[in-house]
Amino acid sequence: MSTSQVFLTCAFLAFCLVACGLAQGQTKQPGQTQTPDQGADPTQNFVSPLGLGTGAILSVTSKGTSVSAAVERQMIAPVNFWQVALSGTTDKNGQAQVYSSSDKDAPGFKAKIGVGHSSFIKLRPIYTSTGGDFLRQAWCRDLVNVVNKTLGPNAASVLPNANCADAVKQVGDALKKSPPKDDDTKGGTNTRDLDNKVISLLGPIASTVKMDEQAAVCNSLKDQAAFYQFCPAKLYKSVEEQRRNYPVLYSQIVFGQPSPFQWKAWGSWAPTLNSVDYRAVQGGVPDLADKHQWIHLLNTVLGDVALYHGKFAFGVEGGFGQTVQVKTQNVCNNTTSGTYTAQLCDMAMVGQPNPKNAWTGSSTLELYPLPVLGKGSLVSPGIQVVYSYVAPTSGGHSSELAVPFYLAPSISPMKFVFGIQPIWDWNTDPKVGNKFSVALFVGARPEITK
Repeated sequence: MSTSQVFLTCAFLAFCLVACGLAQGQTKQPGQTQTPDQGADPTQNFVSPLGLGTGAILSVTSKGTSVSAAVERQMIAPVNFWQVALSGTTDKNGQAQVYSSSDKDAPGFKAKIGVGHSSFIKLRPIYTSTGGDFLRQAWCRDLVNVVNKTLGPNAASVLPNANCADAVKQVGDALKKSPPKDDDTKGGTNTRDLDNKVISLLGPIASTVKMDEQAAVCNSLKDQAAFYQFCPAKLYKSVEEQRRNYPVLYSQIVFGQPSPFQWKAWGSWAPTLNSVDYRAVQGGVPDLADKHQWIHLLNTVLGDVALYHGKFAFGVEGGFGQTVQVKTQNVCNNTTSGTYTAQLCDMAMVGQPNPKNAWTGSSTLELYPLPVLGKGSLVSPGIQVVYSYVAPTSGGHSSELAVPFYLAPSISPMKFVFGIQPIWDWNTDPKVGNKFSVALFVGARPEITK
């Protein structure tokens, strides 16, 4: 199988992984009160100890393109989550040029399969229950706010700590006193009638909004996009997302919140399928005429620990496994017939690659969101510093330093991410010199905030 075929296969499997993961994520288990796992790496870097998380990333550099995808799911057990991730890379010519099994730009087929424990995932019945109450109160406030905006200068002054019942009463009184003026030429349900309908639907349930009552109101407003957009079936907002909109109401209703300090620990098996064209060396003399392909599965065992507090995340990874250093060159085969000479050249390695056992390590420091944009901005920036190190047991080492900078929507953080990542690489054995490259990446990264 050629490298380009491997890459296309990986891309297809990546799509299947994400589609399967998102489909499973939309199905909630009855009675499931565990909070979801969070804190995955926004760039889905395979050497990052922050974890890969459900989603997919497409990354493009001057040397080629890579695609990665992962699915992470939780369990009710001491080992409470598992994840499966795939990544494929090819260079811009579709050629098999393996620089290093740890190199982000190395063509090949990579996987990472692991299990672990996350403090994010925990049965929090009080937080789940009170959080649900708060979400329904916030939903009611969202609908009432839409009505209140139609009143213009006569809008009611609803206090930040007002619950659903208080907000419905205040806006309802303002609506009776100064109903909005409608343009009857528009046809359909006018603003005044629609506002009265919403207030009349919320009035009887405002004191204690229950799930079935919320569903009934949403069903009655399916044809009214201005109101239905806030219904859970249309747009689900987490407790912490709505906390930004109603912080005072949150503090009054929600209890049993998770600690600001969280951690994750997990172990994984990371196989790498590499392939490269090479020319055999016999008796010290390269045989340039015969083309060979080297295909090998490299195995590595890894352990990761990640710590989270507020805007900061820090993780370390250590492992032991196999790596390979491959240096390709332009190999030409000359065919001579009389005075005519034909030359056929290809990129290949002289001599068969030799895998080596190696110790690996990496660390990541992340800050998200960066305090550079004010509240209410559409996007939030984040930054990481990722350092990785590979030391073969035979001597020498290779290192990589990456500083990804990324942006994600503020309303629903990390559901979509894009950014730029400068990368510095240097090797000592074999010494291939320092390398600098820049990667552009974009991807879907659902539910990975902390």
